[in-house]
Amino acid sequence: MNNGLGGDSLPLIEMSFGKGALTDEKKADLSRKVTDLIVRETNSPQHYTWVLIHDIPPENWMVDRMTLPELKAKLAAEKQR
Repeated sequence: MNNGLGGDSLPLIEMSFGKGALTDEKKADLSRKVTDLIVRETNSPQHYTWVLIHDIPPENWMVDRMTLPELKAKLAAEKQR
């Protein structure tokens, strides 16, 4: 099947958020909105669009060689100075 994207490719959108940042309802709403955008911009059928939302624990997010909890602690300590 040709979905208008140059072959049999299916749009796959992956998003990552901190664990607990979005409720299940917000994830579903966001997935629908992203799907609508992809369908509108690529002219591909909505049933070809896949959306994955990853819940990442804060200790697995790394910024400047620190986990998010470490970074938050560092920023809080700097703020108190």
